[in-house]
Amino acid sequence: MLKQNLKVFLILLFTVVFFILLKNGQIFDLGLVFRSSLLSEKAMSNLLNPPDDIQEAYKDLLAENNRLKALADENQQLKDLLDFKKEKQYNLLVANVLSRDPVNRNVLILDAGANEGVAIGQAIVVNNGIIVGKVIDVTTDSCEVRLLIDKQTKLGVKIGEEHRISGLLSGSLGLTMELSYIPQNQEVKKNDLVVTADLEAGIPQGLVVGRVEEIEYSEGELFKKASVSPLIDYDTLAIVAIIK
Repeated sequence: MLKQNLKVFLILLFTVVFFILLKNGQIFDLGLVFRSSLLSEKAMSNLLNPPDDIQEAYKDLLAENNRLKALADENQQLKDLLDFKKEKQYNLLVANVLSRDPVNRNVLILDAGANEGVAIGQAIVVNNGIIVGKVIDVTTDSCEVRLLIDKQTKLGVKIGEEHRISGLLSGSLGLTMELSYIPQNQEVKKNDLVVTADLEAGIPQGLVVGRVEEIEYSEGELFKKASVSPLIDYDTLAIVAIIK
């Protein structure tokens, strides 16, 4: 329908221009006009229905553009990790995501293992220090990582600007995260930053987890809960770093 409307519009436009030029005495050769109209018709046909080779070239350009964009994204991720390493002086090992567990998509398989110093419990980070998971199994040249959004994840965290409020983080339905054991007398607000606490070997303090999304509490309860939104899309993870 769009192509048909465009074709009709171009024909009407050509007709109007023709009569204006004819009225002003600027068209004398009707044969030229006829040939021009045929050429215009052919040009419109090519415009609305481009040849196969042009369409293929266009598809190739789109594919190349997407490839270059992916490379640019990877370079930016590596730059962010390098900046994070310089700032914190961590021993980082960059690794690629090979695949996801076919049974549990919240478990990643990385191309780094015991031969490179990877050990169970080490933190997995991206960008400028956003923690996304922990190593749960290691082979000679690969390892498995459980993402923070997995329900089996348990991680001690701190909440708020001064990181004085403690809580326990766990995955929630594989989409978000949940904070529990937050004391009722502690004020937690939407968008408060959540970072790791120094409670586990292999997990440094201060790694960014996400932000508080919603707070839940009931009168008379000792603790309240909060949902936490991640700062990155876990489905797009391709390059990560292991803190050794």
